[in-house]
Amino acid sequence: MRPQGWVAGVLLLAACSPDSGGNAQTTAPLPTGHYEGPISYQGTELRVTLDLREVAPGKLQADVRFPQVPGLEFEATRLNYQEPQLQLAQGVGGISLQAVREGDFLRGVFSWDSVRTDFVWARRGEAAARPFREQILALRSAGGAQAGQLRIPDDTLTRHPAVALVAQPQTLAAAQTRAAYLARRGFVTLVVTAATPSAPSDSGGYRTTGLALAALRQHSAVDSGRVGCWVRGSLAPQVAAAASQTSPAHFVVLEAAPAATREQAAAYLPLSRQRVPVLALYAGLDTTTDVRESARRIRLVLGYLGNSQVRVYPQTNAEFLQRGRTSPDGQWQWPKPAAGYWEDLVDWLRRSGR
Repeated sequence: MRPQGWVAGVLLLAACSPDSGGNAQTTAPLPTGHYEGPISYQGTELRVTLDLREVAPGKLQADVRFPQVPGLEFEATRLNYQEPQLQLAQGVGGISLQAVREGDFLRGVFSWDSVRTDFVWARRGEAAARPFREQILALRSAGGAQAGQLRIPDDTLTRHPAVALVAQPQTLAAAQTRAAYLARRGFVTLVVTAATPSAPSDSGGYRTTGLALAALRQHSAVDSGRVGCWVRGSLAPQVAAAASQTSPAHFVVLEAAPAATREQAAAYLPLSRQRVPVLALYAGLDTTTDVRESARRIRLVLGYLGNSQVRVYPQTNAEFLQRGRTSPDGQWQWPKPAAGYWEDLVDWLRRSGR
């Protein structure tokens, strides 16, 4: 079963079972609720929570968290329920599960990279609502229109700092994960997509970034003086160009930005000239870019500009995760986010968005 609509993690689910006649069908209730339980591998347990909500008739959404590992949480990007079987997966980190509902329990197999382990989780009441509202925002220009996914925190503030997350297909899951994480912490977030550049002259990311920044500045829930953007990978030069125009962004987060040559690094000079604070993040084991040389050159470009920082997280893959491994004392260590990654990101955004 494939997603209906643009919003990741919200799918139309069939939950039917045949009656004795074999033709008519009766609809079984969806397995909504807050589920808790452990997963265990080589004697090491990790607590997991799963929230399943019916957000519209027949539509489920799922959030998975690991309370013992700060920052490890995600919205399911692929979700399917066919009574009594549940399947869900996340596009980042290689996490998936298959389960069967047995009353108030889910019993199944949890997979994380090469690790597979059985689990039984119990329903512990209703699933709490997400602490933000989700909307589809139309971005219109002379060249047409596209849709972006907007998340607005449900809190007492009337205006919030905002982040436009500009993604290409291969970075969309990462953008969605960051958008949800930041929305839970007081940021309005807008996820928009652009095609992967096929030539230096491509400008789709440039146009999309400009539209997203303009839309956020005009939104009633956004503080127009605290709007910036996030990007990962090959779209970074286009986003940097758009974020340094006459009305520049107030901050820019670059992940895995290609800057290994003098020509590549020059793409970020306009940010320095406009004095836009930049947080450039690299994962030490990322093979999609030359991490060492890119970090070195982008430091030279940014110089000592205000709040700009360049950080490299060693022993982490392209998703800023440390892979699971067996420690020297024989204990299994579950995968976890790069030490300090999420704290660094949120703290820097809060300082730069003031």
